[in-house]
Amino acid sequence: MEIGRVELGLTSGYVYAGDPVRCAAVLPGAMLGGMPVNAFVIQPLTERGWSVVQVWDEYDGDGSDRVEWARERAEAAIAGAPNSTVRLLSGKSLTSLATDVAAHHRVPAVWLTPLLAEDECVAGLRRRRAPALLIGGTADPTWDGALARELSDDVLEIAGADHGLARLEDLARVAEAVGGFVDRL
Repeated sequence: MEIGRVELGLTSGYVYAGDPVRCAAVLPGAMLGGMPVNAFVIQPLTERGWSVVQVWDEYDGDGSDRVEWARERAEAAIAGAPNSTVRLLSGKSLTSLATDVAAHHRVPAVWLTPLLAEDECVAGLRRRRAPALLIGGTADPTWDGALARELSDDVLEIAGADHGLARLEDLARVAEAVGGFVDRL
């Protein structure tokens, strides 16, 4: 698989080569580019021939608006996609504050540890017209399984998983859920 750097205006990232018509934009959490869990979103996509634009950035907590930061990264990824053909948006934690961007563009989305206690996140999920997979763990204080199931029919709740979603035994479940979700699109 060919991976290359891409400049996205306000930030940079990586492009995983694949079908330019089926492109996913994968957004970071607040740090580490959303890794390691974002790799388990990217893997099932590239295995199915999708191209992926992965935003590589960190929120430095400099007092800038977190919602605007998330939205700007989502829009930059969409604009930086091959032929601007994003067919799936995925975000980890902080970038779930960009659920309204997915709703506006009417693209399916995968939200890893969405911030369900934040009004901006929930409002965007309520406005969506495309499928959304919500993934979180019962040991994550930002997760609300009952609310997640109210907001979407596609939910993976992992017993004991915390906000990092980084336990090795859970990552395969994340990849399987993402692959199944993408196969149904």
